[in-house]
Amino acid sequence: MSMHTPAASPPHLLSALTLVLGPPREPSPLFTEFQAGAQQGVSVADHAWAHHEHEALTALTHRDGSISTHTLLETLLGGVLQIGVLVADVERSWVRHADGQLYAAVTIVSEDVRPRAGGLALHDPSLVEALNAVSDTIATLDGRAWMQWSSRSWLDPEDPAQLSRSAALVGKMAEVVIQDSPAGLESAGDTEVELEAELLVAIRYGRAHADLPSAALTRELRALRHLDPMRPEWTRIVMDAFFLGALDTAQLQERVRTHDAAGLAFLYLGKERSDRLKVSPEVSPRFRGEIAAKTFMTAYALERLAPVVSAALLDVMTAQ
Repeated sequence: MSMHTPAASPPHLLSALTLVLGPPREPSPLFTEFQAGAQQGVSVADHAWAHHEHEALTALTHRDGSISTHTLLETLLGGVLQIGVLVADVERSWVRHADGQLYAAVTIVSEDVRPRAGGLALHDPSLVEALNAVSDTIATLDGRAWMQWSSRSWLDPEDPAQLSRSAALVGKMAEVVIQDSPAGLESAGDTEVELEAELLVAIRYGRAHADLPSAALTRELRALRHLDPMRPEWTRIVMDAFFLGALDTAQLQERVRTHDAAGLAFLYLGKERSDRLKVSPEVSPRFRGEIAAKTFMTAYALERLAPVVSAALLDVMTAQ
């Protein structure tokens, strides 16, 4: 998996759109207690209000099935933009607002929005104005005093440290997958590796890390995926996740009756790497690691995008 970036590449413009969920419209003892604890420096991660807000963010980002179904966040953003929008991933956080209190927030980065026109629109200040123009109505429906949108943009210049970190991350993903695969690390030379079982290991690891925000691999992936030199590769990974996320889970059951279900794992590789395997089944150690890391990341991206489809695919591939 190449992490090379052309030497003359100009800084890339990134934008992020953040929605902050404001306080309840009516007095709430839970909210008051939560804020008091936060001000005193007490851990509030397991507080009832924190769980309430976690559920609120989940309601905004939950997808019922394939990407033919839209999240509430996509519906809201697409309604203002007047285009169909898909959001591959979001960042959840707690932010200290101007009033000094702590609120739940969800952030969308431009690189995670499709079509590309939707992502580019995040650079436009008028989008925030339009979203805030309708936020009062949405806040009222959600029982909140307010909900507020904001945006920021920044440049991602080339950084040699990002190159070395990206290479190390890909290598670590490959190592984690291969050492836990049936063949293990024993294969040293070019060989016809039994890839299906190894791909399933990668898929399980990728899916698991999608729900492990504090894991070292997850933190590094989320820190680097939108930056040079990983950004072009991550864009291709997200597009592969969109392809998989569009699959009809009912039709997948039909495939089990007519095809080798485990072969579905090769869909996680993307066209370029699948074509290389079709040309030659010989898998060098380097290509093996590349395949393992790519499958890990595609499974991660799919789980973040469409977890229902992600789970259904794995069920089909591992059905006895």
